[in-house]
Amino acid sequence: MPKSLKKLPDEVFRSEPKVLGYIQKQIVSGELKAGDKLPSERQLCEILDVSRGYVRKALSRLDHYGLIETLPQRGTIVAELGSKAISGLIASIGSFDETFAAKDLLEIREILEGYAAKKASLLATEEDMQEIMRWHMEFKAKADIGQRALDEDHLFHIAIAKASKNPVCLSLISYITPQIIALNVGYSESDPDRFARTFEEHDRIVRCIVTQDAQGAERAMMDHMREARRRRFPE
Repeated sequence: MPKSLKKLPDEVFRSEPKVLGYIQKQIVSGELKAGDKLPSERQLCEILDVSRGYVRKALSRLDHYGLIETLPQRGTIVAELGSKAISGLIASIGSFDETFAAKDLLEIREILEGYAAKKASLLATEEDMQEIMRWHMEFKAKADIGQRALDEDHLFHIAIAKASKNPVCLSLISYITPQIIALNVGYSESDPDRFARTFEEHDRIVRCIVTQDAQGAERAMMDHMREARRRRFPE
């Protein structure tokens, strides 16, 4: 447990979700170390003045990034990655946009995601498919009412990376995901059909993974990545 749980001013979080930002800062500062148990959902709600649903969503994101894990009879703890590794990863999340050009980031993402989809089509377990479908349908639920679904979108991609069974691929995609989120948070969408088209692109990927069409999955994912890049940089 952290030595002290204190409220922090809103400005220190900038555009980061409050819960995610708070836990990141606790790890970087050394208040939370590898193997330490995180504050309970109730404590985080009180510290940050946010709803329990928001806390759960933030913890789910951290779990997908591999920074926390839930163990039987121990609760949710900071992943046993070594404090230096965790601190380095967390610190990089906040400084990504000062280090990499967005176009460079998206080009590399295309390669990683294409590989992940291809491998997932061959290696995904039933549990993997359930997780992929969970985020696929949660994205659709928001898309159907015209809402942005950045978290659901990226968790869909993380689920596919997990299903690739390649820990390096998962680590790299997890590593760049926070920057992709940051890149898109402030982007103003002008296309009313954007979400419906994105869902159709996701659906094509899912269908290829389900039918174990490795080449089709890779092609569908890379087409999706190119479309995402084109939407972000029309020129």
